Amino acid sequence: MSTTANAAVGGAAGTVVVPARFNGPPGSANGGWISGTLAGYLDGTGTGGGPGWAAEAVLRAPTPLEVPLAVEPADEGGVRLVHGGTLLVEAHAAKSADLGDPPPFVELDEARHAAAALAATSTHPFPECFGCGTGRSDGLRILPGPVAGGPSGLVATTWTVDHSLAGADGTVGRHLLWSALDCPSFWAHQATMPTEDLAALLARQTVAAAGTVTPGETYVVVARADAAEGRKLRASSALYTVDGQLLAASTSLWIRIQSVPRP
Repeated sequence: MSTTANAAVGGAAGTVVVPARFNGPPGSANGGWISGTLAGYLDGTGTGGGPGWAAEAVLRAPTPLEVPLAVEPADEGGVRLVHGGTLLVEAHAAKSADLGDPPPFVELDEARHAAAALAATSTHPFPECFGCGTGRSDGLRILPGPVAGGPSGLVATTWTVDHSLAGADGTVGRHLLWSALDCPSFWAHQATMPTEDLAALLARQTVAAAGTVTPGETYVVVARADAAEGRKLRASSALYTVDGQLLAASTSLWIRIQSVPRP
């Protein structure tokens, strides 16, 4: 994993430092990245689960960068991330069946066209975000656009996994799948509001991972706006191989904001 981490075998205690590369809103961690990182401690190893593994994270406060953060046991087998007495994130095990049906697979060429259409028309609330920022050559740059001929709120793009995301063993940590699935669910709602510049923060993310990704390979990311209830925005996202195999799925809750809180 790309954190400074020290996990006790059989327990959930540890320390995480979020490198500045993995920011979301200015000065704080990307929501999907820190959620997936914390969820990795649920099995006591800090590495995440195997096939069929699912977890949910609830974000309570912005997570600061480049400082030691404490991972502590929580109720009912969960874990929490704390800094200076402030609860930042909580995570617990989940059931993959609770996620419901993921957004449908979109063919590779359709996904590429969707992303190109968004890039030509959209403004960006967080251009330096690791997950979807247009100003980040070292980010994931997963920025989906509306699928031509699809229902309102269905967006897609492609993701070619950069080799810099691999760990020392050459594999990509499952926490990066959370990042890949995070921002697209925001852009699904932006697609339903073409005349507005939407701003929102991730409040909850649930992920079921059936596989992982390989550096240098290209994948398809699809997201769908599911519901809007006042300031609450609910969405789903999915990560597929280019031939349609589902690797991971996510549901997310976003909260609309007018200004960005800092850690």
